Amino acid sequence: MVAHDNIVMNATITNATPSADDESTLSESTPIGTDPQRGVMSDVVPDVTPEEVPGTAIASTPATATVPAEEMKPSQSVTYRPMHWNDLDDIVREFDRTWGQCSAAAGTPVSMQISRHFVLHYLEPTTRAIVAELDGRFMGVTLSRVAGEPLAFPQAKQELAAINGELNRSTLGAKTLSETEQWHEMELRMEREIDINDVARGEIELFLVAKSARGHGVGGSLWRQAMDYFANCQVARFYLHTDSSCDVSFYDHKGLNCIAARYAADHPEDGADMDDIFIYAGTPENTR
Repeated sequence: MVAHDNIVMNATITNATPSADDESTLSESTPIGTDPQRGVMSDVVPDVTPEEVPGTAIASTPATATVPAEEMKPSQSVTYRPMHWNDLDDIVREFDRTWGQCSAAAGTPVSMQISRHFVLHYLEPTTRAIVAELDGRFMGVTLSRVAGEPLAFPQAKQELAAINGELNRSTLGAKTLSETEQWHEMELRMEREIDINDVARGEIELFLVAKSARGHGVGGSLWRQAMDYFANCQVARFYLHTDSSCDVSFYDHKGLNCIAARYAADHPEDGADMDDIFIYAGTPENTR
């Protein structure tokens, strides 16, 4: 264990074998790992329940469901497909439902703008994006990155610059964007401190499951397909960013290790609302 600027680091990645995953009754498309979505955050809302992971308590960030949970029956077929550019608005809306209350812009039009910024920020380096849907309704998404692979959406960079321009046109927007960019820089600094990109070619940029889909195997299927993609790209190690607004026990269950942590209590200068921030890492074959 090494302490550096209040970032606790453990560069050893242990290959822990997870317990059996939940059995999903939902149909799953063939993974497209051989074909040519970064995380709050690279933030992840896991799709597990205490019944699916024995002994694990789940307390995901509340979100407003667009589809009542009772309408999502296990016998219905969820499909998994490559993300299309016109899926962007659905992803932004779900991101805002899940994390919109976390920013100073909560409850204002700026909230949707900053959510769009976040999604485009994660989408810009993405090399593979998979969407889960049920009868055309958005159920979840994974945005993954493998160094050296072609970008999935080269246009994301220009769109990110455009939304940043819109945010900077208002006082609240500019303030919220500045705070968000400080968050991004904090995550990058944590990566540099442990040289994670020297040993891990893969990253989960965003892992988001709609509240109405949770508990029905959607997150588990998205996760396994992301691991298949990494394996097909011969990624030996991958990582992700997360924080204390998410249920990080999901990653412990999956066999990932927390290799860096930045605790809010050690940084009062960040403000009372700052979360603890973590980097988790693992190997695809041991984290399915």
